[in-house]
Amino acid sequence: MDASNRLTYPGMISLIVIAGIVGVFFYCRRPGLPQTTVTQSIPELIDTLLVLIRAGHGPASAVSQLHNWVPENLRPNLFRAHTELVAGRRFAEVMKNLRNDLGPCVYSICDILVSADRDGLPITSVLDQLSFHAHQERRRVREVEAKELPIRLLFPLVCCILPSFVLLAMLPLLINSLTVVSGQLL
Repeated sequence: MDASNRLTYPGMISLIVIAGIVGVFFYCRRPGLPQTTVTQSIPELIDTLLVLIRAGHGPASAVSQLHNWVPENLRPNLFRAHTELVAGRRFAEVMKNLRNDLGPCVYSICDILVSADRDGLPITSVLDQLSFHAHQERRRVREVEAKELPIRLLFPLVCCILPSFVLLAMLPLLINSLTVVSGQLL
């Protein structure tokens, strides 16, 4: 292998830098934890549950029907709850399993449904308040994400747009000035 076929040191360094940038980009773009997607879907879950309760379903019947209208990430757990209810398990046990599967974001919903099923009390006002607070929490999270957006966009700006600006705007001026200076020196 002769010297003309080998990569030069600046060429190798630029390839390593580009590979590092691509690696960081794909590492940052990997999907988030499932818990965050469950938390983001809670307002729809509460709204659907509220519609089913207002339509005349009891808590057990509403949870049994809930898997038909919820977002995709909640559907397997709620379908499992539906099959457990159809199989004859107690509602409190099904809610305990659902609570363990979905995590702390549904603790209050499960507790309210179990107490409403046990005591027979109306829960629409409580679900209205939970829905309001869940929507506010999601709005707050979206505002935080919107505030983080300029920081996330800083990386493409510095690594892509500014170098292209230097290449397209500054490099021709530099070359022109160098040719003028070299012409005066000769």
